[in-house]
Amino acid sequence: MSTESTPPSPPGAAAHELYTHGHAAATLRQHGQRTVEEAGAFLLPHLQPGMSALDVGCGPGSITLGLARRLAPGAVVGLDSSMAALAEARAGASAGGLDNLTYVQGSVYQLPFGDASFDVVYAHQVMQHLGEPGAALLEMLRVLRPGGIVAVRDVDWGTAAYWPAEPGIARFIEAHFQTWRRNGGEPCMGRKLRALFNAAPVSGLEVTAGDWCYATPAETLAWGESYAERLLTSPMGERMVEYGHATRAEVEAMAAGFRSWAAHPDAFWTFTQVAALARKRIAR
Repeated sequence: MSTESTPPSPPGAAAHELYTHGHAAATLRQHGQRTVEEAGAFLLPHLQPGMSALDVGCGPGSITLGLARRLAPGAVVGLDSSMAALAEARAGASAGGLDNLTYVQGSVYQLPFGDASFDVVYAHQVMQHLGEPGAALLEMLRVLRPGGIVAVRDVDWGTAAYWPAEPGIARFIEAHFQTWRRNGGEPCMGRKLRALFNAAPVSGLEVTAGDWCYATPAETLAWGESYAERLLTSPMGERMVEYGHATRAEVEAMAAGFRSWAAHPDAFWTFTQVAALARKRIAR
């Protein structure tokens, strides 16, 4: 792949963006449980060994690692803006013993690769955090070869449904949406992916959806505890207070609400994940 100079970021890109979840240990630990088999199920049928791939916003790299195993000997690159996330990703790659996997720091708005460098460009839960997802998609297409695959997956937090009712969680969702949008992102991005791709030079668009569902004691306990810890130790909770969307006492009540809900024998949580896959249009 080439690392030619790239055009400057579009005006205003990332100027007002902050990653809502942050990179605290609890966040990286939960994100590190993601697998390509689940997060990339919509992409896997299109992959073949020897393909090159870029994983944008790779975080701690568990999905990237899965891509590298499937595409070997094809080169796979994970890109993230966070050095903390990349440190975990590199440790995982070293333990995995893969020689076709590398990680680089960078921005989706200015990818440090030349035109047509990859056969596949993939992004999991990235577009929702961007103020200019259309510009990001165009930059992803720039580094994709003509006919190559671009694949993204994003949650739609507007579909979140849980039981039993819990005031702390209801308050969390309200403040979370306010904070997320203040940070420049869109918590309901999943429902907008078709429109995003329709505005880009792609063909053969496929949009699908599935659910993340937590319905066993182990699943609800893990989900609730993770969000409680993230509220108390990461920018997720800190920025709610900083922006005036919640008080510190309310953030603590949100965390307690997640823990109370998670331990309830009737606990259930689900929300929709939307995936979009297309090919870079070939110029005629």
